[in-house]
Amino acid sequence: MRRLTAAGAAIFAAVALSACGSSDDGGSTTSGGSGGGSGGGESIAYISPVGSQPGQQQVSFGLERAADTEGWTYRVVDANLSPDRQVSHVDTLINERISAFASWTLDPGAVAGAYTRANEAGIPVIGINSEGPGVTSTVWWEVNTCEPDGPWQRTAEFIAERRPRGKVIVMGGPPAPSITANVRCFRDAAEAAGLEIIDQADNVRDAAAPAAQLADDLLTKHGDVDAFWDYNDQTALGVSSAVLNAGKRVSDGRGEGIMVFGSNGDPDGIQAVREGRLTGTWDTDSVATGWAMALAMRDALGKAGETLPSRTVRSTMWTADNIADYVDPRDRDYSFDSIPFVEGGS
Repeated sequence: MRRLTAAGAAIFAAVALSACGSSDDGGSTTSGGSGGGSGGGESIAYISPVGSQPGQQQVSFGLERAADTEGWTYRVVDANLSPDRQVSHVDTLINERISAFASWTLDPGAVAGAYTRANEAGIPVIGINSEGPGVTSTVWWEVNTCEPDGPWQRTAEFIAERRPRGKVIVMGGPPAPSITANVRCFRDAAEAAGLEIIDQADNVRDAAAPAAQLADDLLTKHGDVDAFWDYNDQTALGVSSAVLNAGKRVSDGRGEGIMVFGSNGDPDGIQAVREGRLTGTWDTDSVATGWAMALAMRDALGKAGETLPSRTVRSTMWTADNIADYVDPRDRDYSFDSIPFVEGGS
C-alpha cells in the first residue's frame, strides 16, 4: 500500500481542515469518562488538529463512545492548527501521566521530540493519518492511501464506465504534499482507466467561492468536460455551483450532465448528493476513526516506543445509487469488533 508521507498527512490537517474554522483557544474541547468497562481506569486523550471542524467532532464522538465501553477517562484537546500548541499539549499530557494519546500531527519536525519524550515516559502515541518518530502505530483514512482498487481508482472507473474516454478536469488544493499525492493518485488512475485529463486548477484558498470562480473559467474553456474530480467537498460544492450557474446539469451518474466528485462526506456534501448537486463524495467514517484510535491505544498500552501495525478505516463513496442507505455517523452501531477496517490495511 502506498500511503501519504508523514509530512504530507500533517500538512493536509493544517491546510485542508483550516477552511472549516477553528476555535479561539487550544484548551480541552471534551472531557469525561464512565465506569463499568474493562480498561482498569486508564486515561486517554486526543490532540485534534482543529476541534471545531465537523469531521473532527465526529472523531471525538467515536472516541467518547469507545472510552465509555472501557471505563476510561478521556480528553480531547484542540491544537487549533498550531504546531507549537500541539507540542504544548503533548507536554501537558506527559505531566498529567496520561496512559496513551492519539494525535493528528501538524508538523512532524516540531513534534517529534515531544512524542519521543512521551515514549520515554511510557506513553504510547497513536498517529492519525500521520506517522514518524515517536509514533507507535497509525490509524489511516482509506482516502489518504493510494492502492489498487482504492478510492481514487474506483472514482476513475466510475467515470470511465459512464463516459468512456471521458474528459476530466482535476481540482486540487493548496500545495501540501498530501493533497498533491491524492491528485497524483487520481491522475494515474484516470489515465489507466482511459480517461483524458484536459486541465487542472488548484483551489489554494480551500473554500467553495474561489473554487466556483476557477470552475467558471474552466467551463468557458472546456465546455465539453465530462467530469470534475475535486480533492474535497468544499471545492466540489463550488464547482457544482458554477456548473449550475452556467446553465448546465450536474449528473447523478445515471444520466446526462457533468459529474462532480468530492471527498470527506461532510454533511453539506451528503445533502448535495441527495439533491443531485454532487455526483458523489467519499465518506471517511470519522466516528469509526474515533473507535479505531481507542482500539489502537488499548493495544499499545505498555508498549511505548515500539512500532505496532497500522490500521486503515474504510471509506465509502455515496452516490445516487446508494445515498438512500446513508446513516448519520452518530447513529451507526460500532464496537471494537465491528470497526470497518480495510482488509489487509494494517
